[in-house]
Amino acid sequence: MPVSEKPTLVAEQASGANFRLGLRILVFVEVLLLSVWLGSMIFFSFAVAPSAFAVLPTRELAGAMVTSTIGKLETLGLVIGPLLILIQAASWRATHSSKLTKSLRVILVLVMIAAAASSRFWISPQMVSLRAAMGGHIDDVPAGDPLRMQFNNLHQYSVSLMGTAMVAGLVVMFLTVRSWHSR
Repeated sequence: MPVSEKPTLVAEQASGANFRLGLRILVFVEVLLLSVWLGSMIFFSFAVAPSAFAVLPTRELAGAMVTSTIGKLETLGLVIGPLLILIQAASWRATHSSKLTKSLRVILVLVMIAAAASSRFWISPQMVSLRAAMGGHIDDVPAGDPLRMQFNNLHQYSVSLMGTAMVAGLVVMFLTVRSWHSR
């Protein structure tokens, strides 16, 4: 090999190494963000909410704590979700997954974002409003009262949205790890 080609080859190898390092960092950040978001939803659903209602002296205090915590979780999703979309867009060409798998990952993250946004901007505000309209003591309101029934329905929507987001997150995590592991 002529001496003039060696610097070019070395530069190309260094450029390729830097690209691979950048991709590894991107993969780490993607999996970290997804893990934080998914883990926080799981922890909230299976630890925080049940513990609040089991330990705190009144259901009103437990409800206030859960409302505050879910607000933080919704915000987390509205920040992490778009970051995940950006990371997936930035690494689109570097992953060896099919276009269907790549598209499915994006769609599922969008489902997660939509669930967080629906909870944040529709369900949570309505539940807070209904709780205030009932005087804050939901357990004192008869089960057949229209406000209580509406509150219970919204709570079921909230649980369903969180469950949908968790299932979507688990599928995204699986597809993400599989796509990067197969490299």
